[in-house]
Amino acid sequence: MPIRKIGLCYRSVGGRVPMGAGRAAVAVESTLERDFALLQRFDPDVAGLEEQPVRIEYLVGRGTKHRYVPDFLVTYRDAGRPPRLVEVKYSTDPHLLAGSLEERFAAARSFAAERGWVFALATEKEIRSPRLENATFLLPFRDRPPNPALRARMLKAAARAPITVQELADRVAGEDGDRARVLPSLWTLVARFELAADLDRPITMRTMLRHPERGGA
Repeated sequence: MPIRKIGLCYRSVGGRVPMGAGRAAVAVESTLERDFALLQRFDPDVAGLEEQPVRIEYLVGRGTKHRYVPDFLVTYRDAGRPPRLVEVKYSTDPHLLAGSLEERFAAARSFAAERGWVFALATEKEIRSPRLENATFLLPFRDRPPNPALRARMLKAAARAPITVQELADRVAGEDGDRARVLPSLWTLVARFELAADLDRPITMRTMLRHPERGGA
């Protein structure tokens, strides 16, 4: 449960990001936080995302007490992977550029290390990437059930050899050539990672797809 309530945002864009079935929506205070949350929702290794998760108290100078609340705590399905305590900031943030956040970041690193976590700073340089563009495109397809017959045919074709989106759609469409009938189910399989693709590059009709069991192409 968040330890600080996110209120109305007058200088930025606030709201809640749905995290999918069985997960609570996450409150955000900026479009950059929204984009970070979308990436976590898209990541199959992420088990949970909590906003405003902890309050860290630390001393500055002659013992002046300060408090710091990082933006998110990310937990993973792999029990061996440590949770990540994350601060989301634009790389052009004046406080970041001036170095005035170093004391709170040092306190966060110590706080995280004591709990077996890691602390990380995430900026738009890491967040606003081709993977985010792909996640934004694919997430709406994730909850749409694919056509069972088309799904079976696509997985069978991809199991033989890596194949482009266009080739797979055309092959499954068959003689009628109705690619538009096939593509929604194809995108659902990519969104659910039933068809593997390099999601760190923009998805196009030339993107190579493979069956996950084939490993790297």
